[in-house]
Amino acid sequence: MTADDVPPTPAAEPTAPMKPTFGGVQDYTDGRKPWQWESKYPLEARREMNVETYTLIFMLVISILGAGICLGLADQNISISLGNAKLSISFRLLAIFCTGSVGGITFSIKWLIHSVAKGKWHLDRRYWRLMTPAIGGAYACVVMTLFASGMFAAQTAAAPASGIAPTAALAFLVGYFSDGVSGLLSNIANAVFGTLEKK
Repeated sequence: MTADDVPPTPAAEPTAPMKPTFGGVQDYTDGRKPWQWESKYPLEARREMNVETYTLIFMLVISILGAGICLGLADQNISISLGNAKLSISFRLLAIFCTGSVGGITFSIKWLIHSVAKGKWHLDRRYWRLMTPAIGGAYACVVMTLFASGMFAAQTAAAPASGIAPTAALAFLVGYFSDGVSGLLSNIANAVFGTLEKK
């Protein structure tokens, strides 16, 4: 067989570009053809996704209820006597924690939706998705306490002293962006205590 006997290789057909929709935004199809509605995940994976979804929705409802109750009682404290000790419960701090948790849960739900849609969902990140709300609530308490103490140079009228509504809004943002807040708190800790390399 000579080179003249080899049939020419057919040119690859150009793939059709994604058609833009209104406003020039791409039409995201996740690589599916029209009418292809079936899930690409096996049944076991879909069951685990449903467990995670129901858990996050339950956590969201509880956190919203807790935030609503604590925000309504934010200006009050409860004092409990335990023998000679006196315990004071601050509804304002509980409201900040619950609102930060709502932000963390909202972020976890968004991440769950994106990871499932893009085929990146897996069980190993479940701990991260379920623990993010608690971390968001704790970070919200720490950041709002730092605001109240005046440690942030950029303290503005949105600080906790100006009312519970701006405080709750900021606490939600802290919980939602808790990953970024972690870096901010690391910088503050390094400024206060120094880094390990300097010790």
